[in-house]
Amino acid sequence: MNSLLYSNMWWFGVDAVELACKLIEFDTSNPPGDQPECADYLADYLGGFSNVRIYEKDGVKNVLAELTFSRGGPTLTFNGHWDTVPWSPEAWVTHPLKPVAHGGWLYGRGAADMKGGLAAITLAFEEASRLENLEGKLVLMAVGDEETGGFRGTRYLLSRTNLRPDYVLIGETTDLLLKVGRRGIIQTRLRVYGDEMHSSRVYLSYVSSIEICSELTLLVRRLDPGDAGDIMPRTTFAVTIFEAGVKENVIPRVANLHIDIRNTPKVTRADVESLLKRELERLKEKYGEFKYELDIREAARPYMIRDSHLARVLEDVYRKLGLTPVHDAGGGASDGRFFVEEGVRNIVEVGPIGKNIHGINEKVEIESIFQTQRIYIEAARTILGREKIAFTE
Repeated sequence: MNSLLYSNMWWFGVDAVELACKLIEFDTSNPPGDQPECADYLADYLGGFSNVRIYEKDGVKNVLAELTFSRGGPTLTFNGHWDTVPWSPEAWVTHPLKPVAHGGWLYGRGAADMKGGLAAITLAFEEASRLENLEGKLVLMAVGDEETGGFRGTRYLLSRTNLRPDYVLIGETTDLLLKVGRRGIIQTRLRVYGDEMHSSRVYLSYVSSIEICSELTLLVRRLDPGDAGDIMPRTTFAVTIFEAGVKENVIPRVANLHIDIRNTPKVTRADVESLLKRELERLKEKYGEFKYELDIREAARPYMIRDSHLARVLEDVYRKLGLTPVHDAGGGASDGRFFVEEGVRNIVEVGPIGKNIHGINEKVEIESIFQTQRIYIEAARTILGREKIAFTE
């Protein structure tokens, strides 16, 4: 790597980038998510200075490391994942598993989501092991399943260990914004029944399941419950799967839609059901009577916690480091929801600046990796310090 890239970095040197590169070299595509090498490497590394345990669920290894400073005091947890979405080398400038630092960015699959962030919080965890005058416990959760739902990762660790931390910091890429909320996920499957007939007889009057679903695909994009906030986008509806057809010369009786809904705390599952049924009844006025089946399931609950003690700590840390604290609540779901479901109220996601997440030439800004590392260390020093630091008003 070009050492000139790091001339203006924090005092840690290049260790975080070197660790990120090592993590990127492991193929941790999920699915399948059952590759043990990255977890074993992290466990060996962390075992040099902390108490480490590995928990396995359906072939997925998860690493739990602990630093105990005293029997009393708060518990702060750093959380991150090492699994990535699958990749293909086509169209990449470099191979996805051969990390390259160029122009202030580190390229590779998982560089942004989230091996850069995981490297930062891992080394912050290590640095904390050498700090004095701390109390309580610092925990690092490095999990192997986040990209396919997290039920073999963070969710499993919480259920298996009964860990209920007082504070949680998640190192997902947030562009150094303080992510204090997430929209939820409501998955909807719609099946529409129309008339089946020969395709040559379309001049006759009939109800087309395809036409109904096609129009609904456009309608749901424009649905606006009016719930947008200053930092959280409104509830959105997106058709992600459209299935219909049995043969090229048959007008199909059945068409299926999968609608992915990202909802704010102001919109419930019942609200979603009411909105969709309203649109379907309106379509009956245009197309004629038809039957449908609607299956609506809440996959992740939304949350917004802006006024937590942890958020105030991080705002103070940012000012101390010469950064401007900005709250955010955009993006998709994360493992944060599992902690919120268990009653954790002090939870913030903060991580480096990333581009092309899940895409070609994924990259993370190198300086922001070091900034993330420093943020986590200062947060640990403040939360676990025996001498509590007063907040800046």
